[in-house]
Amino acid sequence: MKKLSLLLLLVLSALWLQPGAPVSAAQLASSPSELIAAVNALRASRGVAPLVPHPILMQTAQAQADFMAATGMITHTGPGGSSLTQRLLAAGYPLAGDLSLGGIRAENIIGGPGLTAAQAVQAWMGDAPHQNTMLNPSYQHIGAGVSKNGETIYYVIDCAMPTGSGQQQPYTPEAPLGEAGISQYIVPVTINTPNPDGSIIHEVQYGQSLWSIAIAYDTKIDRIRQLNNLAPGSTDIYPGQKLLIDRLPTLIPVTPSATLLPPTVAPSPTSSPEPTGTPTATLQAALPSGSDQTGAGAVILIIFLALAVTGSIAWLSMRREAVNG
Repeated sequence: MKKLSLLLLLVLSALWLQPGAPVSAAQLASSPSELIAAVNALRASRGVAPLVPHPILMQTAQAQADFMAATGMITHTGPGGSSLTQRLLAAGYPLAGDLSLGGIRAENIIGGPGLTAAQAVQAWMGDAPHQNTMLNPSYQHIGAGVSKNGETIYYVIDCAMPTGSGQQQPYTPEAPLGEAGISQYIVPVTINTPNPDGSIIHEVQYGQSLWSIAIAYDTKIDRIRQLNNLAPGSTDIYPGQKLLIDRLPTLIPVTPSATLLPPTVAPSPTSSPEPTGTPTATLQAALPSGSDQTGAGAVILIIFLALAVTGSIAWLSMRREAVNG
């Protein structure tokens, strides 16, 4: 009994210690709301009021995270070379402060394999500028973005102070944004399905950019450049241009072989159909067979011979009486 109990204990221990299925780094990614919660937890620990999520900042932060994932770069420069201030104003955020100096705003970015929101906040605590982004009491609004490319996870937070009126300041930037800088907000990318040969072709629409197309198709900008012979670093595309996004393997169609079906046999009718001509069986019954015909001829021949003999005898008798008389 003791041996059985010991064996059972060993089996249970082995099952308990057996490692589970491996979890990819991308599966460890935190959500934007978790990132905001981690920042506000830090502010609460320092006695600073929490930041309020703002829909425009959520949009700009997510767009920058997607841009970094598409390009593989960790950068504050956005599509078309845009700055954070330009992106906030283009999206319609009522940014406070001297806009010629960038306004009252800040942005933290980071990327790495298997990175979580808590780890991102901990890394940003490593220097004063990143700490100020998260702890500055002047900031009231926050936006967060999370994007993945392979095993690398990218995090972005945008923090800002709005104007007292809640309206944008009248301001004409010295270097206005180009189409590539604002296309992320107004022009969606419709994903095309593969062609029969496995190629995926995308026709560029007005306002779309290489980075937004790469994000939509979950690929890299460099991959699109290589497939379309675009110069390294080039972002020049035009409406109506057809870009090869990818080539997928195709399956060789197999022509199904013909299946031979058994012949269909019509059921026999329960009643015999009316005859359309003289029945063969009736005709054969009306005529004697070969053996019957032979027998009948023999009988006729015997009758004929009997009559002939009888007639001959009668004639001889009559003849004899005539001679004797």
